[in-house]
Amino acid sequence: MAEVVDVTLQALGDVEFVVVRLEDDRLSPNILEALLRQVESGAIRLLDFLIVQRLGDEEYRVIEVDHDEFTLAGLGLDTPGLVCEDDARHFASGLPIGSLAAVILVEPTWGERFSRDVDRRGDRILATQPIPAAIANAVLASALQQS
Repeated sequence: MAEVVDVTLQALGDVEFVVVRLEDDRLSPNILEALLRQVESGAIRLLDFLIVQRLGDEEYRVIEVDHDEFTLAGLGLDTPGLVCEDDARHFASGLPIGSLAAVILVEPTWGERFSRDVDRRGDRILATQPIPAAIANAVLASALQQS
């Protein structure tokens, strides 16, 4: 039987997946502390979180997070269940066989606040384009070498 979760419908801004490779079978306290700092600072809303393990070429296992562990860390999930099996399969396919990763869905709240402020004036945001850190850092390193 599926767990019944009381979720209040609240409009979301842009959301992002963050996938973190895990070294152990357990969730690291460092990840929980880092998430808590971001939530407490108002930088993100933590929407959903799961752990995925790649078992074989087409096999994976989804591990639900321990809600008590999140509660003890001072965290809560705003929209548990939003990350689906297709998301887990997608991210698991990029992992080495046998490895685990945390799949974290967040809403960067600055974007929602910025959008709301811009909309008040009648302006509209036309597009956003996230650039992965690896690409941004490669471009930065290249630019620094050329100067």
